[in-house]
Amino acid sequence: MGQEEWLEIVNLDKLVDFSRKVIFYNFDESNDDLNDQDFMDKIEKIEHTECEELEKLLPKDEVKAIFSDLTFKKKNKNTKKISLFIKQSDYDELLSQLNQRMVSNIVKGLVSKGVVETAFDSEKNDFVFWIKKDNEEQT
Repeated sequence: MGQEEWLEIVNLDKLVDFSRKVIFYNFDESNDDLNDQDFMDKIEKIEHTECEELEKLLPKDEVKAIFSDLTFKKKNKNTKKISLFIKQSDYDELLSQLNQRMVSNIVKGLVSKGVVETAFDSEKNDFVFWIKKDNEEQT
């Protein structure tokens, strides 16, 4: 296992929370002008109301499940301690998956509120979405 390719996960819960917050705040265009330090400060000072929204959009359990698919456990022969690792490229992929999951959860919430309609387009082999108009006649 090449050391430059793998990152050791020292605290999975902290990494999960950090990754969720990065995606959550990165999605907000008002944060585009922040420098790296200000962005990190904002992540550390997340407000309670934002925590509730974050849990709706990127539930911790969903994020842990995504992590588990991309991590590797290694047991130290001498100490018998199990360490958790992730490839740098897999962490980048994980962040991309979290972004996709958050978008999916946002759309799911809009559909459940009746704001957005959805259907499967067999020609495109994908779902299509449109904004439901208030007085839209059903045909």
